[in-house]
Amino acid sequence: MNISKRHLTARIEHSLVTDRVTALMGPRQAGKTTLVRHLLDCKKETRYYNLKDPVVRQMLKENGKQEFEHFRDTTIILDEVQIVPTLLEYIQLQVDKYPENKGQFLLLGSNHLLLNRHIKESLAGRVALFTLLPFSFGELLEKTNDSLFKQLLMTDSVAEVTDTLAQFYLPVNEGVEFQNRFKELDLYGGYPEFITRKDPQDRKDWLINYRQTYLETDLRQLVDLRNTESFEIFEKMFSQRVGNLMNISELGRDCGLNNDTIRRFIGYYRQLFIAWQAKPYHANVAKRMTKMSKYYFFDTGLLRSILGDFSNNAGQFFENTVLAEIKKIFYCDGSRKKLYFSRTATGVEADGHFTSHNGDLSFYIEIKKSERTRIQDIKHLKKYIANQDNSLGLLINNAHGANQLTDKIWSVPAAWLFA
Repeated sequence: MNISKRHLTARIEHSLVTDRVTALMGPRQAGKTTLVRHLLDCKKETRYYNLKDPVVRQMLKENGKQEFEHFRDTTIILDEVQIVPTLLEYIQLQVDKYPENKGQFLLLGSNHLLLNRHIKESLAGRVALFTLLPFSFGELLEKTNDSLFKQLLMTDSVAEVTDTLAQFYLPVNEGVEFQNRFKELDLYGGYPEFITRKDPQDRKDWLINYRQTYLETDLRQLVDLRNTESFEIFEKMFSQRVGNLMNISELGRDCGLNNDTIRRFIGYYRQLFIAWQAKPYHANVAKRMTKMSKYYFFDTGLLRSILGDFSNNAGQFFENTVLAEIKKIFYCDGSRKKLYFSRTATGVEADGHFTSHNGDLSFYIEIKKSERTRIQDIKHLKKYIANQDNSLGLLINNAHGANQLTDKIWSVPAAWLFA
C-alpha cells in the first residue's frame, strides 16, 4: 500500500498552501515521516532536519535563526521538533517576518502535550495542528470512499439513518474478507510496520520492542524516570483496567504508588499517544468533569502485547478496537467531535456516545464481540433512547449483516461499519 493514501493527506496538503506552519503529531512509528516525504515529493522544495540526530540538533540550536532565514523560500521540515522546543521561538520570528509565505514549516512530533504546550506559547494563531494515528481499518483496506460510519455521521434524522443502514450491503466475498481483516486488526493493531511484517510472531516481537522504546527513550525525554520498574507495574495494572471505570485510588493501592504518581503516569501515556481518556456523557459539563473516566489504547496490538494476550476470544480487546476506530475517524476528519461513554447511577451503561456532525442526532453504542445478536444485548440501549426523539442505538458486533432490531436500534458488524 502507498502510504501517501492516508486519509489525512488531503487536509495536510491543503494546510501547506493556506497556513504558515503545519504540525503533524502522533505516536512513534505511525508513519508521519514517510507520509510527509511522499506528500512533498516533486512539489515545493523542502529541507528536512531529523532532530534525533545529535549533530543536526546541536547545529540548529546554534544556527537555527540563520538556517531558517537562508531557506525561507522552502518548506522546512523539523522531525521530532519537541526535542528542541527553543526552535519554536525562531519559527515564530520567521513566520511573523514573512506572513504572506504559506507552508514555511512542517513540524513532526511524537509527544502530544509537550509539543502542544510550546506551540500554544510560541505559535498561537500561526499553526494548523493534525494528528496521525496508526492505520484505520479503511486505510488498511485502501478505501477512498466514505465508510458507513462516516455516512451515519452526516445524516440529519432518524429516518435518514434508517434509510442509510437499510440500503447498505456488502457482497458475501467482501464481507468475509473484511471480517477477517478486522480480526487481524483486533489482534495486532494497525502500525504501518505490519504492512510488510506478516508473520504473527514477528509482529508480536515488534510490539515488544516498540514498548521498550518508549520506556527507555520517549519517557526519558518527558521526565527523568529513574525507576522504570514502578512504571512497568503501573503499565500492567492500568492495561488490565482498560474499558472499566478508572479508580485512581484503587489503582494506586494495587501498584503501591500514590495518586499523584498514578495521574502523572497516565499523563505520560496520553502525551505519547498510547492511551486516551473517555469521559462520561452528561448534558451538564460540570458533572462530566467530576465522574470517573475510562481509558482505552489507540492501538489494540500494543494493549495485547502489554497483557501478553493474543487470544481471539476477549471482548475487552474488541471493544478497544471499535472505539479506537471511532477516535481515528474523529481525529482525521477534523471535526473535533468527542467520544463519550454513558452510565447512570443505577448501572445502565452505553459503551459509547457521540452526535452527528450537525449535532442533531445522538448515537448510543453497545459493543459485543459475538456473531449472534441477543435481545439482552440491547436492553441498555433501549433505556437510553426511550425518551429521546433524536437518538439511535447501534449494537456493534461480528454478525454477518446489518439488521434492524427495533425502530431505532440496529445491529451492525464492525467490519461493515468501518469499511
